[in-house]
Amino acid sequence: MIWPIIKKQFRLMVRDRTNFTLLLVMPLVLVFIIKFSIGDLMTQGIPEIDATIAIAEHTEEEADLTQLANEWEEQPLPEEAKTQLVQGLNQFQPIRILKEEILGSEELQDVFAVVDIAPEEVEAAKKEEKYTAIIEVPEQFSYQLAKSSFLNEGDTPQLTLFVNKSEDLVTEMLQDILLVYEEEMRTTTVLERNGVGDLKPSLEEIRGDIVSVSMVEPITSTSYYVVGMSVMFVLYIASTMGSYAYLEKRDHVFERILLANVSKWRYFVGMVLASSLLAFTQLMILFGFSVVVFGVTWPNIWQFLLIAALLSITVGAIASLVVSLNYRFQSEKSSTVFGNAIVTVFAFLGGSFYPIKSDIINLIGNFTPNGAGMTAFFATLQGYGMNEIVDELMVLGALTFVVIIAAVLVFPKRGEQS
Repeated sequence: MIWPIIKKQFRLMVRDRTNFTLLLVMPLVLVFIIKFSIGDLMTQGIPEIDATIAIAEHTEEEADLTQLANEWEEQPLPEEAKTQLVQGLNQFQPIRILKEEILGSEELQDVFAVVDIAPEEVEAAKKEEKYTAIIEVPEQFSYQLAKSSFLNEGDTPQLTLFVNKSEDLVTEMLQDILLVYEEEMRTTTVLERNGVGDLKPSLEEIRGDIVSVSMVEPITSTSYYVVGMSVMFVLYIASTMGSYAYLEKRDHVFERILLANVSKWRYFVGMVLASSLLAFTQLMILFGFSVVVFGVTWPNIWQFLLIAALLSITVGAIASLVVSLNYRFQSEKSSTVFGNAIVTVFAFLGGSFYPIKSDIINLIGNFTPNGAGMTAFFATLQGYGMNEIVDELMVLGALTFVVIIAAVLVFPKRGEQS
């Protein structure tokens, strides 16, 4: 007697044009709108950057280094030591290296334009926000840095960086470059001080190609919202089935089924299976349409089907809980609350609307049925195997078990029905 119950629910769904539109047409329309509104923003490369970096030197580097070389010549040091210090000093030139070999390198010359400005122009440039960033080199910077690096004399001087806060990406990029530059200069001086400067690789020797760290396929915005909308709208199956079940009880269809010698538990199982099959059918239609129209393909079809099946069973379990609550409270309010509020909360936490950046919300979202399903679907789209989605499948399995138990406990027992 279970199959007639399943068939009846399918007929109800097909005849209900409102829910048919909500569950199948609406998610596809939303994906169309999103696709043509924002395009594939998630897969676009690094945006073009055209930044101007101003460098203000309070003293000329060449004068600083000449002064220091003259001082070393006058020191009572062995000639060999003097020669070694002067040679190291000639290769030092930290500001020239920063301008020409770092910011002016082949890799960065299309990103940064470096200009020299007078120190007295710094304040006006800051107010006008004329430059992306301003690097202020203090007086006798190279002189003090060389003495600190080669002779361990005095404190290490610091560059001052002023950034335009409206260009966060560029300023973060520049800060990272300066940190690497500082570490490189520190390493260089240590090697020079210990007479092993030749061990430091030249810039040409460390050039290479920029390649992707991960070889997995990227998630396009179209793929993201096809999955996001599908796993969100499949949850509406639960509220819809809960409403159908309540109407059957209100119209005494449920009592007639019981009078036909069908146990309420057989009816309960039939509702779970019908909801699961409807959810699976909905997912297959949505994803099948996305293959034809949006070109969203699945590298591992069997893994995709497994995730879809398990998610559908979880939706069937949720539907059984909504049915039980409607029967328990003799009201359709549980379906209304689930469809209008809980699905929206799940969609937000699970990331159906937009990618979640908060680690806490992302963690919570992974324990929602749509969140776990999305993560597993995305991993499959990117070419990951079963080992990478075990956690998400376990979450779906655990949710199904817990919700089914709750539904059984809530479903009215004999003598509790009105």
